Amino acid sequence: MKLRLVYTIFFALLGAVVFMGNKNGRASTPPGSGNTGAPGDESLPNGTPIVCNSCHTPSNPNPISSTTTIAVLDSAGNAVTQYLPGRQYTARVTINTESGNPARWGFQMIALKDAGNTDLDGFSDVNPNNYKIATVNSTGRTYAEHDNSSTSNVFNVRWTAPAAGTGSVTFYAAGNAVNNNGLNTGDGPSFSNLKLTEGSVSSTQNPDAGRIGLRIWPNPITDAANLSAALPRAGDYRLAVYDLSGRMVWESNRILPAGEIRLDIPAANWAPGVYFIGLSGGGISANVKVAKF
Repeated sequence: MKLRLVYTIFFALLGAVVFMGNKNGRASTPPGSGNTGAPGDESLPNGTPIVCNSCHTPSNPNPISSTTTIAVLDSAGNAVTQYLPGRQYTARVTINTESGNPARWGFQMIALKDAGNTDLDGFSDVNPNNYKIATVNSTGRTYAEHDNSSTSNVFNVRWTAPAAGTGSVTFYAAGNAVNNNGLNTGDGPSFSNLKLTEGSVSSTQNPDAGRIGLRIWPNPITDAANLSAALPRAGDYRLAVYDLSGRMVWESNRILPAGEIRLDIPAANWAPGVYFIGLSGGGISANVKVAKF
């Protein structure tokens, strides 16, 4: 009888430790693990992925059911199916409630290069936020995951696309809608994935450039470029310059007024070649191709 009691206490404590580990993020809690369902993440000996569903289970009354969705958004807030090398995006994980009344939410996400399922390590922290970036020591993989249980079911993570030639990439995410009862029962876990193909800056449709009259001169440029445009509204805008490989060589974030603007862009330190100068914000995203002598 005493031995049975010891086992009962041991497994109760183990369950509490597991729950607390999940609460603070699986990758960042030693020894750390990836549980998104991605190839190479933690799995059973038979290859079955170990995800949130492996620990968090529904129960009556009022069981929670959820679905997890992933969307990658450009600087104008539009969902994309292709990424442009070197560009910055928002990777959004949303945990949608199908039934029940969750009180908190958590997630974990990774982005892998499809060729070889290798980690892209493109996430970065934005403060204040409801997520953090953590690396699992045993695998070297880097994840975005909840920073303690969140009162929001939406997680917006900054992601920088890889260099040209990477090929298609896939995002994997596990989400959990929990009742916050201190146990791992009555919760609604789910997981999902999203594939993006690699796009080309030079072939990107660019309707906003004509709409705002985006112009760069002189072209070719030498030490500096002049930019002019007619902005639809005032707000935060981002100027960025990319070479043909998708590598960003210069950027500047500015608060700009609505209407006609003119900006100077320093170019003395750029190597000779072809570049794309992009302007994004205020609901627009446009670029112009220029040459540098």
